[in-house]
Amino acid sequence: MPRLHRICVLLAFSFQQYAAAEIIGVAGGADPPPPTLGPYAMTPFPLDDRPLYELVTDVPSPLGGAVEFSDPLSHRRVVEGGGWAFWGHPYYGDVYYGDGILDYTMYLPAKTMAFYFYAHQAADSFLWITATTDDGTAVEQQVPHFGGAKYFGFYQDDPGGPPIEFIHVSCSYECEVTVGEFGIAIPGPGALVLLGVGGIGAVPRRRC
Repeated sequence: MPRLHRICVLLAFSFQQYAAAEIIGVAGGADPPPPTLGPYAMTPFPLDDRPLYELVTDVPSPLGGAVEFSDPLSHRRVVEGGGWAFWGHPYYGDVYYGDGILDYTMYLPAKTMAFYFYAHQAADSFLWITATTDDGTAVEQQVPHFGGAKYFGFYQDDPGGPPIEFIHVSCSYECEVTVGEFGIAIPGPGALVLLGVGGIGAVPRRRC
């Protein structure tokens, strides 16, 4: 390959991988989570074995690291006596209640390319919950108290682009938002290299 031709291909790949990178938000409603989010296979979080009703500042991730909360949240579970009675679909795992906290931020583990969670609220009303990522991508859904928790998903559409760093959660009115039923994707280095090679090959050479 001539030297100029090779430089053009590399520049085209660089533009495709970084300038076009975008975080996509998904409002999934009240159904159970699908196994994938965008191009990523998702890993659900296991049961949190810490005591119920304990204030926690993070949740360990099954792929390493932890989801860290900007404010301590009360650890509850969707079971009888677990501190949260209704979730809307068959889920009997952990949730984290902002007792007296109206909005907060979830800081994600390094290299997170996709993340989903469900959000519920304790007020007896039809309120809107908004989740916003570090790049400003926002998902807003109406979450009625007796209508079940809603799915909020975010993924980086370019596997070579920057990861998702944090998600800010807030409510349209003074309500305490509960989050839980997390899923995450942190592709390994081998997967990213493979996708990168495919991206180079996909650049049409005639553009240079």
